[in-house]
Amino acid sequence: MTVVRHDSREVLVDAPVLPVVLDPSGVLAPPAGIAGWYHEPGWPRPGEEGAAIIVGHVDTRDGPDTFAELPAARPGDAVHVRYSSNDSVDFVVRRSASMAKTDVPHDDTIWDVRDGRAVIRLITCDPESRPVNGHYGDNWVVWADRTTFAY
Repeated sequence: MTVVRHDSREVLVDAPVLPVVLDPSGVLAPPAGIAGWYHEPGWPRPGEEGAAIIVGHVDTRDGPDTFAELPAARPGDAVHVRYSSNDSVDFVVRRSASMAKTDVPHDDTIWDVRDGRAVIRLITCDPESRPVNGHYGDNWVVWADRTTFAY
């Protein structure tokens, strides 16, 4: 998966995507160094109808990680997902914002798409947020819609 700045073609994110599921505590926690696609029954692959969820770490104890530059994504930027089959799908960023971690699981604009659209949501920690119990207190979320966007 690649996230590209629309006006400068700067690559913000370039990461392998692997399937992940909720951990025993109900958290999507991908391994460091990858982007994790929420792969539970009923959830779409990127490009299929519904909200495909991809999560990644902004940093680790060792420094910046997969989604370190995701908070720099802005409306108009491109998200490109290429499958191992070489099929690909493109999205355009519609919104990019910080929100409280406690709000993310309940925000229907992230999880619930009922109008037949194919959308993608990219989620990481907001590195500018105040720590809570040793973790970032907020998440950074990018909302993007499928397009035939070429970059």
